[in-house]
Amino acid sequence: MVLKVLPFSKEQRSVYSVRCKVFNIMANGQEENNTEKKEEPVTEEVKEDKPVENAENDAKTEEKKESAEPTLELLEQVKDQIEFYFGDVNMHRDKFLNEQVKLDEGWIPLSVMLNFNMLASMTTDCEVIVKSLESSELIEISEDKKKIRRSPKFPLPVYDEEYRKAQEAKTVYVKGFPQNDTNILKLKAFFKQYEPYENIVMRKYLDKEKVLHFKGSIFVQFKTLENAKAFMARESVKYEDTELIRKWSAEHAVEQANEREERKQRIQEAKNKKGDNTKNENKEIESVDLPKGTVLHMKGMPADCTRQIIKSSLGEFEVPIAYINVDTDNKEAWVRFQEENGAKTVLEKLTDNKIKINETEITCRLLENEEEEKFLDEAKKDISNMRQRNKRNDSRKNRGGHKGGRKRPASSNAGKPPAKVAAVE
Repeated sequence: MVLKVLPFSKEQRSVYSVRCKVFNIMANGQEENNTEKKEEPVTEEVKEDKPVENAENDAKTEEKKESAEPTLELLEQVKDQIEFYFGDVNMHRDKFLNEQVKLDEGWIPLSVMLNFNMLASMTTDCEVIVKSLESSELIEISEDKKKIRRSPKFPLPVYDEEYRKAQEAKTVYVKGFPQNDTNILKLKAFFKQYEPYENIVMRKYLDKEKVLHFKGSIFVQFKTLENAKAFMARESVKYEDTELIRKWSAEHAVEQANEREERKQRIQEAKNKKGDNTKNENKEIESVDLPKGTVLHMKGMPADCTRQIIKSSLGEFEVPIAYINVDTDNKEAWVRFQEENGAKTVLEKLTDNKIKINETEITCRLLENEEEEKFLDEAKKDISNMRQRNKRNDSRKNRGGHKGGRKRPASSNAGKPPAKVAAVE
């Protein structure tokens, strides 16, 4: 019999991707990071528990033994922490611990275990650690009470797709915890009443300064599917006075996939809209038709020269002017005439291409070819922008808003052929 594999739809691939991500978060003990930058986040537990490899702390450990009798609460915390280290979830991703268990038939010296910061913050007394593990089924203690290991009675599972699905099925998303005053120890204490669970993952994100912040939501992986169902079946679960939001991990994964797809659609719609605006602007520019042979460049202008002075000086040629731009710093000016070949007509009437303005002899020339095309293209853009501004002003006026004047903006193209096209007054 031949099995035919049907391809996933786009939506199915998105949901599957999110589900795999959630499983990896649970399996790797990592927080979910909500930043656009793809940086690997670290859970509070892992961040505080990163061991220092090959450290020898036997002498220091002996010096730091606590003299006070450990409380039952402390013994329980130490036991839970060590069982977490050797549990299915942590062993799946803890490279350091996996390397250590290969060295001596799974036995790990207590001096090595004390390099885990979370455990060391609870106790540095090896006797306390040994005492805490006396009731543990998962952890064995060596005869000399200097080493521990995961009991061979509990072999590690095969971390395959079937395992991933089973882990996801008993994982719950919980939201509503305080963002500023929550840590893993507080969460463990809170979920003590809902045991047994295997792992708690605090969801965090990186801010612009690369600092991790708690999002107020977590993933809880229960020991069995029945344990997870019992937690979800509760009528109410409150943290302090806040009712917590509870969802199955798979349900949360689908919602995240849908939200991500919606964001993509919004971004694409915005891009399309921007593209449409650009097309409209280009059409508006293309609709502007400016005649050729109309731009006269004037060099050597007197310092006190104005557009009105230039207009008066060119008035004798009786060729209508469309726009004049003066660059006083470089003593230049550009005159664009309204009629085709208007600049040519004026230039033909000049002697040696020169004209006097305020007793100063000015050299004139005609813009041609690429130089003329570039100037006229800028002029077309400016005309298009001015038309759009006028339309907006008219629209505001019709709505009863601010009328706004049609004031000609100052030139931003000093020293270059201008893009200003307003008619000369």
